[in-house]
Amino acid sequence: MNLDSNVIWRKGNGEIPERAKRVVESAQDELLLMSLQLPPEIVDMIRSNASENAQTINDYISGIVVGYFKTAL
Repeated sequence: MNLDSNVIWRKGNGEIPERAKRVVESAQDELLLMSLQLPPEIVDMIRSNASENAQTINDYISGIVVGYFKTAL
């Protein structure tokens, strides 16, 4: 059985396809949210705000952290 037809992208094949990129970003977002161990209402708020700003959850949280450190300096 040839599994190559099921491979969307392999490292070294050039630019990652948009479909695969969205799947990877979604998985990264979910792992980040799980690792932070936040209450469900905060997770929902983060998801909502990231969506409203057309950002990934990772980008949204990174922006919050960077903003915090800029004001702390």
